[in-house]
Amino acid sequence: MNSPDTGRIDPRLVRVITALALTVSLLIMVALPAAYFVAARVAVTARLEARAESAAAIMTEFVTRNPDHWVFENARIRGRLAPFAEAAQPKEWRVLDRAGNVAATLGPPAARPALTVSVPIHDSGVVAGSVQVSRSMQDIVGWTSFLAVIGIALAGGSFIMLRSLPLRLLAESMGRLAKAEAMERERAAQLAQASKLAQLGELATGMAHELNQPLTAITLAAQNALRQLDRGPLEPPAMAARLERILTMARRASTVIDHMRVFGRMGGEANGPVCIAAVVRGARDLLAFKLERHHVRVQDTLAADLPPVLGQAIPLEQVLVNLIANACDAYGEAAEGAAPRLVTIAAAVAGDRLALTVHDAAGGIPPEILPRIFAPFFTTKPVGQGTGLGLSISYGIVNDMGGALTVQSEGGTTIFTVSLPLAPRPGA
Repeated sequence: MNSPDTGRIDPRLVRVITALALTVSLLIMVALPAAYFVAARVAVTARLEARAESAAAIMTEFVTRNPDHWVFENARIRGRLAPFAEAAQPKEWRVLDRAGNVAATLGPPAARPALTVSVPIHDSGVVAGSVQVSRSMQDIVGWTSFLAVIGIALAGGSFIMLRSLPLRLLAESMGRLAKAEAMERERAAQLAQASKLAQLGELATGMAHELNQPLTAITLAAQNALRQLDRGPLEPPAMAARLERILTMARRASTVIDHMRVFGRMGGEANGPVCIAAVVRGARDLLAFKLERHHVRVQDTLAADLPPVLGQAIPLEQVLVNLIANACDAYGEAAEGAAPRLVTIAAAVAGDRLALTVHDAAGGIPPEILPRIFAPFFTTKPVGQGTGLGLSISYGIVNDMGGALTVQSEGGTTIFTVSLPLAPRPGA
């Protein structure tokens, strides 16, 4: 039998299973010969006592008839004991007087180890001597030894089976569990990616708007340069200014496209130091058009010396995009000329963690809904306007980074808190 792979199993559990298997194996090894020896000894003792009592009854009758001289009647005593002699299993019979002296013996001496049973002989109710019968225990000891060898073999096999089988089953179960967890993580990553692409789809109009502005500026600058060339030679400073304008707008468009490309790529990078301020800026840039359309302004009060957290920038950006976009949707369309609605982002360090809060005053979340807010596929948005996965995926993303995502809502305001571990300091 191959040894099971115990690499995934807690060593303490391996030790417990091994100790239990060893205990059971030792019990098997000891129980078989011990049970036989005890049972055989009890049975032999019972037979010897029965025959000794019969012989003692005959001797009691003989002593009663000849109380003074019976100890000298060796031949007659042997005659009384003769019917008890056995050829199949020889026994040693001895008759002792009151003082313990041997009056007569019958049969060969019992080989050691031997079992001896003694029954008193009475004369008018007084003990006048005793009948002793001894039987060799060599055959029982021999069988006990043979069974001990068998017990050792059974114990060895039992130990291997009792240790290997549970560990093998446990290792296989843990292997299946690890595969299931890997598949679950893969499905979660795919859902997170699908949610991210869905967000990009929702933000496509805003991205088009963001790209349209620099492209329009580039087009106007190029057209102006061409008109100037048609009217005559263009002065180098003027040409340089227009080209600089074109380069600036091209860089702006490239930045928007690069951000979309980075945001849309599949995750999987390892945790590392992340600047929260950069994540907030990225989320705000992606949502620029949505914020403008809903007349919402993101106001952050992040300190300049805020320490980095341990996580992944793009997934964290996805979490913030979810939270800010949900706040915009909760505010709804803005009335013409209305004052901007605020989404406030703040951060504070407590011990070895950083708490990032996203606060809005869009009416709050009803208490009966609050416990289900992070459940998959739960949404309060109209059909076709939400999948119900945004907050659930955000919750999983933060948990995978060793953090926590919580929510509080009362008095018409809602506060989402993202708690993350601080990144280790260099050289710490």
